Amino acid sequence: MAHLLVGWYACGLLAASSAADPGPLAELRSQVPSSPAQLTATRVADVAAAADGVLRWVAEQPLPADSPPEILASIERLLEIHAQVNGLLEQTFAMRVQFAGLPAGDERHARLRLYLRLASQMIDLSGRLHTALREAIEVAAYHLDSQPQQFQRLLELLVKNKAAAGAEVMSYMLFDPPADSGASPYSTQEKYQLLNLILATRHHDLLPYVAAFLREAKNPSLIVIAAELVRRLGLPQEPRPGNVAERFKPPILAGELHRILTQVSESDLPEHLVAYRRELLAWLQRRMQRGIEEDSLKLGALELLPGDWLLMRNPSPYNLFTDLSPGLFTHVGVVAVEQGRDGIRRFVIVDLPERGAEIPATNVEAFLARTLHYVFLRHPDAEVGRHMGQAAADMIGNESQFDLQFDTSRVAALQGKPLRGELIHTYCAGFLLACTLPTSRPREEFFPITEAVAGGNMAANLKKLGLSFGRDFLSPTGAMFSPQLSIVGRREPVYDPGREVQELIFNHFADGMIRKTLTPSPDAFQILREKLARMAKQVPWVANALARANDVNARMDLEAAARTAAVIETLDDIAEENLNEFVAAYTALLAGPLHAQSSPQHSADQIARIQDYRQRHAKLAQQRSDGRLSPRELRLELVRFYADRGRRQLDERFFAASAAGAATDQP
Repeated sequence: MAHLLVGWYACGLLAASSAADPGPLAELRSQVPSSPAQLTATRVADVAAAADGVLRWVAEQPLPADSPPEILASIERLLEIHAQVNGLLEQTFAMRVQFAGLPAGDERHARLRLYLRLASQMIDLSGRLHTALREAIEVAAYHLDSQPQQFQRLLELLVKNKAAAGAEVMSYMLFDPPADSGASPYSTQEKYQLLNLILATRHHDLLPYVAAFLREAKNPSLIVIAAELVRRLGLPQEPRPGNVAERFKPPILAGELHRILTQVSESDLPEHLVAYRRELLAWLQRRMQRGIEEDSLKLGALELLPGDWLLMRNPSPYNLFTDLSPGLFTHVGVVAVEQGRDGIRRFVIVDLPERGAEIPATNVEAFLARTLHYVFLRHPDAEVGRHMGQAAADMIGNESQFDLQFDTSRVAALQGKPLRGELIHTYCAGFLLACTLPTSRPREEFFPITEAVAGGNMAANLKKLGLSFGRDFLSPTGAMFSPQLSIVGRREPVYDPGREVQELIFNHFADGMIRKTLTPSPDAFQILREKLARMAKQVPWVANALARANDVNARMDLEAAARTAAVIETLDDIAEENLNEFVAAYTALLAGPLHAQSSPQHSADQIARIQDYRQRHAKLAQQRSDGRLSPRELRLELVRFYADRGRRQLDERFFAASAAGAATDQP
C-alpha cells in the first residue's frame, strides 16, 4: 500500500524562501551546551534569556491581511525556527547519557541539576513554539481562505514541513459547512491534500479528526483512503474487559471502521482501491477476533515493543523533592502484551499508581492520553526487553501497596522469585526496578545515578506527612541517565497555559517545603479521617472500610496516608481551582460584545459570569477592547495573576507561621 497515500507535494512553493532571522535563533544555538563540561549556572541562565528572545521574535512576525506573500513568508520562518529548536531539544536529550561516566559526587550532582534546568527550559520552549505556530497558522488560514492560490501554497508549505500544528488547525477542511451557511465545502482534492498532511505528520493525536471525517464522508475513495490512514496512525484497541473506570473513549474501533467500509460499494471505487478495501476488511476482521497480531504496536511515528519504558510528565510537586530537580518526568510504566479473558491480544501500559490495591493495565493509547509529554526508552538487548515486558505482564492484577517511604529494598527482596501473584510493595520507579529483576542485569545499568531528599527543611517537613525517601532513591527521571537505554519515541511538547498555572503553584509548594516550615492545616473532614486511620491500626474492619473508601491497600500505613492526603488534596484543590479560574477568565476576556443581540450563543448566566471576570480584570479587559493587548500578552498576564493567587493561598494555608518568623527559615 506504499503508493496509496503518497504525499501530494506540488512544486514551486515560495519563489523566494526567507530563512529564519538569524539573531535570536543564532544566540540560542550558541548558548545551548553540548556536553556536561559546558554546563554552568551562567550558561543555563543565558539559554533562558535566549529562549525568551526567540519567543519575542516569534510574537513579532507579521501576518498582515493585505499581504499574502508576507503571511506565507512568516509561516515559513516560524516552521523553520520550530524545527531548529526541536533539533536543539534533541541535542539536549542526547547529552543525558554523558553523566553516568563522570565521577560520583557533589560536582556531578551540581551539573545534573543544571542539566535538568536546561532540559526543562528547552521542553518548555518547544511547547510554546508549537502553540505560537498553531495560532499563526490559524490567522494565516483565515486571511488566505478567500484566495485559493495563496491558500494552496499554505497547504503545500505545511505538507513540506510535516507540520502537526498545521494539520490540527486545517482539519476543519475535512468537514462540510451547514447547508444554510452559504459557505462552500472544500473539494475532494483539497480534502485529499489534508489527509496527506495528516499522514505526513504521522501524529497519532490527529486520529480523532480522521475518525470524525469517516462518519460524515460521502466520497467512496476518500473513505477507503481515510480508513487506511486510521490504520497508519494507529487504530485504537478494544477496551479491556471490566475497565469501566477508564475515562478514555477511543475515537473509533475496528467494528465501526469495518461497518463503514462494508457500506462502500466496490463499483464506486477505482480498481486499485477495490483491492485496498478488501485487504483492509480482512485485516479489521482479524483485529476484531484476535486483537493485535504483530510483534510491535504502531501509533503513528511510534513503534513500541514489550519491555519499553514510558516516562511521562504532568504537573506535580514531587519532581522537586530530591537533590536532583527539577525532575523531567513524574510517572512511569512498562509496555507489555496481555491476552485478555475475551481472547483479544492487547498492548498495555503496566504501572503502579498511588491509588489502588492491585497492579493495573491500561491500553497504551488510553494511557498516553493522560499526558502532554512523554518519552519511551528501550534496552538494546532484545532478550532483556522481552524479560521486562513479561515481568510487567506477570504482575498485572497482583496486590499492590504504594510505599510512602520510597524504599527500593523491598524490590530487591523479590529477586529470584516468580513475580506472578507476589505483593508488589514499592512506588512507581520501584516498579521499573522490579521489571528488571528477571534480566539479572545490575541496577546501575538502568539507574546509574541515585538521588536523596532535597536539602533545607524538606526531610523534616516530609516527616510531618509520614513520608521519607529511602537510601539511593530512584526517581521517574533517573532512567534517562542510563547510557544503555535509547529514546525510541517521544511526544512533541505542547504548551498548556492552564497546566503552567498548576506547575507554578506546585513549584512554590516544593520551594516552601525546602525553605519554610510546613504547618499542616487539615479541615474537619481530614481530621476525622486521620482519627479513623489511627483507630484502624487496632480495628481491622475500620482499616478495610477506610482503605476501600480511599482506594488504597489496607496494609498501608493509613495514618501516614491520611496525613499526606490532607496536604496533597488541598494542594491539588488550590492548583485545580486556579487552573479553572484562569481558563474562565481567559475565555471571558477574549469573548466579543455581550449585549443580547450580538451574543445569542451566550445565556444570561454566562454573560453575567463573563462580566464578573471582566470587572475582576478591568484594566486587561479595557486594553483588550482597545486592541492594545494580544491574546498572547493576555495569556501571560492571566497566568501570572492566577499563579500568584495560588501561591498566596498556599502560604496562608501551609506556611503562615514561616512568614511570621522568616528569620528562622532557610535562606
